[in-house]
Amino acid sequence: MTQLSKDSSGALVWDMPTRLFHWGLLACVGGAFVSQWFYERIPFIVHEVCGASALVLVTFRFFWGYFGPRYARFGAFIRGPAETAAYLRAVRKRQPPAVVGHTPTGGWMILLLLLLIGLQAGLGLFANDETDAAGWLYGWVTHATSKQLTELHEAVANLLLAAIAVHVLAVIAYRVVLKEDLVRPMLTGMRPGTRPEDAIDGHRWLRAAAILALCAGALIGLIKIAPPLPDVLM
Repeated sequence: MTQLSKDSSGALVWDMPTRLFHWGLLACVGGAFVSQWFYERIPFIVHEVCGASALVLVTFRFFWGYFGPRYARFGAFIRGPAETAAYLRAVRKRQPPAVVGHTPTGGWMILLLLLLIGLQAGLGLFANDETDAAGWLYGWVTHATSKQLTELHEAVANLLLAAIAVHVLAVIAYRVVLKEDLVRPMLTGMRPGTRPEDAIDGHRWLRAAAILALCAGALIGLIKIAPPLPDVLM
């Protein structure tokens, strides 16, 4: 776990693809929930596009966790139980060690959010509303199976909202209680206190574009070969 230096004004830590992923996923998840809450005013296609886009982004982030720059990699922020527990004890004492990338607890929260969003979006591809709207892969399952997946889709939505609430509260707590701003570095990419030798060496645009294109192409391909939706959902 790379710690911060008190003698440096900062250096580049978060690459642009990671930052665009973060805010893009926020927009997609927010759009999916808002379009569901106001489904009478917002066309269902908005909900579908937001969900599918979120799934593409989560899939991209999975691969980026192995092929992205240093601090975007899972190995840089997924820590074992002992190290995570020690960090939590330090947080309770309001003396957490400042780290360059994600904290141990933040890393586990990110992993949980990725899993929940991926599951939620994946289930949505097979769900239906019992009237005239269904996910793009509905044709690959029976209506009974789709109904079960729809129920899971709704249940996971509640878990996801709870996880998002915990994540937001943690960010606020870091800012108010621990006096550490976690939002600005994800906007600018610059982490205060980072030594020049700990900075990342670039954004890896071509690699990011290739991974994103493959993820989007794979989902589009699945949708293209899926059986057409029936005129009546039953």
